[in-house]
Amino acid sequence: MTTNPRPDRAQQQSLRAFLKRQSKPAAMWLKLSIALGTFNALLMIAGAYLLAQAIHNVMFEGNNLAQVTHLLWPLAGIILLRAVFLALSERLSAFAALKIKSAMRQTLLNKLALLGPSYIEQHGQGATLNTLHNGVEALHDYYAKYLPGVAYSALIPLAILIVIFPTDYKAGLIFLLTAPLIPFFMILVGSKAEALNQKRWKQLAVLGNYFFDRVQGLTQLKLFNATQIELKQIAKISDDFRHATLDVLKIAFLSSFALEFLATISVALVAVIIGFRLFFGTLDFATGFVVLLLAPEFYLPLRQLGSHYHARLQGISAAADMLIILNAPLPNDEEMAVSTPINNLALNTTNSISITDLNFIYPDSNEGIKNINLTLPNKGLVALVGASGSGKSTLFDCLLGFHPEVINHISINENTLNSSQINQLQNNIAWIPQKATLFYDSIAANIKLAKPSATQQELEHAAQQAGALEFINALPDGFNTLIGEQGEGLSGGQKQRIALARAFIKQAPVLVLDEPTAHLDSQTEQLIQNAINEYAKNNLVLVIAHRLNTVQHANNIIVMRDGEIIEQGNFNELTNKNGEFTNLLKTAQQGVAHD
Repeated sequence: MTTNPRPDRAQQQSLRAFLKRQSKPAAMWLKLSIALGTFNALLMIAGAYLLAQAIHNVMFEGNNLAQVTHLLWPLAGIILLRAVFLALSERLSAFAALKIKSAMRQTLLNKLALLGPSYIEQHGQGATLNTLHNGVEALHDYYAKYLPGVAYSALIPLAILIVIFPTDYKAGLIFLLTAPLIPFFMILVGSKAEALNQKRWKQLAVLGNYFFDRVQGLTQLKLFNATQIELKQIAKISDDFRHATLDVLKIAFLSSFALEFLATISVALVAVIIGFRLFFGTLDFATGFVVLLLAPEFYLPLRQLGSHYHARLQGISAAADMLIILNAPLPNDEEMAVSTPINNLALNTTNSISITDLNFIYPDSNEGIKNINLTLPNKGLVALVGASGSGKSTLFDCLLGFHPEVINHISINENTLNSSQINQLQNNIAWIPQKATLFYDSIAANIKLAKPSATQQELEHAAQQAGALEFINALPDGFNTLIGEQGEGLSGGQKQRIALARAFIKQAPVLVLDEPTAHLDSQTEQLIQNAINEYAKNNLVLVIAHRLNTVQHANNIIVMRDGEIIEQGNFNELTNKNGEFTNLLKTAQQGVAHD
């Protein structure tokens, strides 16, 4: 996981520009929200004048209630309109923030899809999830409260000054001289809060990574009796995060206190001066009362901006992590700019998939694959075998586009792919990893993940192909049975069959499997193998094979060792060679090529 230093001035400007650009999907709603809030403030000014005039007429002109009704009715209407405009303004700003967050999550997910799983593994799953969830959520108050607050702090005091100066320029001068003190102290205190908030955000990412890893490895922690040690470590990291949060809150409370104090002193100063002028008769009551009514409203947007300043810090901290993801260079960007795109990439019309001079080494490691040159047919069963660490899974990951930096070594119909075509490539592939992911949802929803528009008939056919229909129908709610996260409530074999049904329902031209018959009894294994063999008659099936049954049915067997392809051929050809493949069979002791 990488951590970010505190952004300098240029970086902060870049982050603010980034956040401004992200507001485009909801710019209209934000502007409408600010317009309603500003109009609400104008109504407040008009209401202050009506109220002051009504009280002046009753107290000093001797008017009764009936004589000031013409002022009170408009005042009542203004109060009602202000309530409506305030509610609408807040709802619109919240709606705009929601649209921006949705667009941001989509943008981040699209970029992560292009970067591939390897990027998430390098930067930490917990930190990435923190950016996608907490980071994006931190933008809500930035757009819903801080940005409108910035606009109000400029527009509303200006509107009040425009009204006050012709009415009483002395009060206007007090407003004009005291107003800059509030943002000055806000920035002064906020600079310290920003550094602390950056530190807090880093610690949250560390905590997210650490906690995520420990939850995933909970079984191992229990077996090795290390639970208490890890709990103490989590408590320590959590305590560090708590202290960092409290440091930020202390600064935030200090900032709020300073702003409130300055605003209160400023209002009191206006009130004292107005009081003396009224006492000496140099100011009429209506004018003085209007100034007193507008004085708190003049400082209110500045005070609210101070209270929302924390939202700005949160937004900038989150944006820094988002920019790391969004600015992460996609491989072959220069080649993408000049390469000829493959229009309507369709693997079902593919004559061949070629891999040329493919080399991939994991960062900070010597492991990977090298010198891979391979041509795959458009149909048939192709098995990859080799000892553990021979590079089988890495080769599959490259074929699946999980390592975009080497995608230009893969060609479809002699057309070299680029990073922009990874999604298109993956749409034509059905994939089942060694440990398939099932979601907290119904069985039907888990299977239809690969084809949301699938009919019930297609759903049942895919389940039957995968040998899952019988046990699904035996469940109380059938396909509507709710399963827990990662298929909780199902056996290992049942999970595997549901994952196979998901792959079958997609009917993709290429099916990629990592030992599909693992965790299955012999009868179900035969059923699944027959379905795979049938599928391979019209499609390409790539499988990491561990069992002899899979290897025997393969049209082509690719043998790997130390990241290289060392043998290739059908079962009989390779056994007759008496080479690496034969050694694998002997080592397996049961005639199984193992991982």
